[in-house]
Amino acid sequence: MKKFIIGSLVGTVLIFVWSFASWELLPIHVHSFNYTPKQDSILKVLDASLPTSGAYMLPAADNRKVESVTSDYRNASEKNMKDMVGKPGAIIFFNKKTDAMDPMVMVRGILIDLLAVMSAAIILVLAEDKLRTFFMRFWVILLIGFIVALNSYLLDWNWMGFPWPFIKRQLIDVCAEWGLVGLWLAWYLKPAKA
Repeated sequence: MKKFIIGSLVGTVLIFVWSFASWELLPIHVHSFNYTPKQDSILKVLDASLPTSGAYMLPAADNRKVESVTSDYRNASEKNMKDMVGKPGAIIFFNKKTDAMDPMVMVRGILIDLLAVMSAAIILVLAEDKLRTFFMRFWVILLIGFIVALNSYLLDWNWMGFPWPFIKRQLIDVCAEWGLVGLWLAWYLKPAKA
């Protein structure tokens, strides 16, 4: 148990430090989000136009009074999809008020990383008899990163139209994080000698 806890804690530090470095020290995310010199006027329009904080897709069918997917709503959505072809579109994550970063953001980030690494470590421990070599253990952890990337960022790119320059930087992070964690856990959580 002690080895599992130490392995998970060090893996968490590796992910957290990589994330910090990739966003704050390395040039990986310098162009994840683009700048517009019209940001102040755009934000004023958004603030006046969007009723609350939330996620908005523009254009979209009106869902303000929709409680379930009815034939009317489905028809309106299909019409919207046809009408939007060739026109500008946007997905906006909007906050009516931007606060200073709450320390709980860091705490939650570390806890999420810890749960992810602990889950990966559990997989290694449960499959210990099958994952006898360093490479096999490393590969399983790296596969976890691939699953995360496939079922999150690549789905956002595919279905929501998230721009590839943003997505590829996220993929670099996922592969680097889980590669580092994979190296660490594959080395540290060796199976007991038979």
